[in-house]
Amino acid sequence: MKKRIIIISTVVLIAVIIAVTLSKNKKAIDASNKVIDRSGIPIPVSVISASDQTVTGSFTLPAIVQPQEDADISINASGKLKSLNIDLGTHVTKGEILGSIDNSLKELNLASTQLLLDKYEADFKRYKELWAGKATTEVEYLNAKYNYDNTKVQLAQIKQQIADGQVIAPVTGTIVKKNVNSGEFVNTGVKISEVVDVSRLKANVMVSEREVYRLKPGVPVQLACDIFPGQVFKGSIRYISPKGDDSHNYLVELTVENSGAVMLKAGTFARATFDLQDNAKAMQIPKTALVEGIENPYVYIVNGTHAESRKLVLGREVGDNIEVLNGLSIGEQVITEGQINISAGSLIQVVNTK
Repeated sequence: MKKRIIIISTVVLIAVIIAVTLSKNKKAIDASNKVIDRSGIPIPVSVISASDQTVTGSFTLPAIVQPQEDADISINASGKLKSLNIDLGTHVTKGEILGSIDNSLKELNLASTQLLLDKYEADFKRYKELWAGKATTEVEYLNAKYNYDNTKVQLAQIKQQIADGQVIAPVTGTIVKKNVNSGEFVNTGVKISEVVDVSRLKANVMVSEREVYRLKPGVPVQLACDIFPGQVFKGSIRYISPKGDDSHNYLVELTVENSGAVMLKAGTFARATFDLQDNAKAMQIPKTALVEGIENPYVYIVNGTHAESRKLVLGREVGDNIEVLNGLSIGEQVITEGQINISAGSLIQVVNTK
């Protein structure tokens, strides 16, 4: 009995020791996991004052060159293609007949109607003379005139039907697509092929509000492509849109010469450089100040002892800087270093000002 009491006491003691140990360990773990409140600790940042800086008169924008003329070749009638004299790469001239559907029946009808027209024309001339000499009735004269005029209309309709069955090149250029072949049945309006003219090219660029007022049609532009290093392609401004988009950018269309020893292909990426031969002032900040880059342009500025988020409207890139069109005022302090550790409203301490 005494031995049993000792064993029970020992077990209870061990259980108590384990419980005390676990409790101490839990307190130590909770203490180590406790979040330290750092909201009262200012985060060191570097700043720069927003200011106007000189920008050279030239600026460069990305562009993709496109054909000046790009047209689908279709047909205005349905039927079996009797001929189609084109292939990929074939050079065609505007108005050139490239093929046609089978117009055999219409051509026979045309010949028959032409014979009938010749007869009615002779009848009309004869009755006209008789009517002038009062040798026939007005009814016979009017019937002859009606037959002649009506047959002329029928002949014109048949000719138009035959013409509608022809495949005609709408522009001068090179065949780049061919969707059907001779012997296939085609419906009215079906796209038979595509022709592009790359002897002249165009390129569209989006120009900021600040720059677009400095441009005008006819201003020369130089284009460069990575595929042809050192090669310059000449162009000029053809059109400036009078309406901007939601970001205050304006469409400017360029005409590009493409008749030299080296010819560009449509779809080539290029850089269009506008040299306006003048200098201007523009508000700029370092690109590194942008929290999430150009895709979502915003920065943190100093507002007393705290950081304030500010959305920006950006313009052109100027070396390591970026132009700011809207969102900042001259003299405001923009955080350029340390912004990765802060958010809007964070307590900050300026340690370096440029």
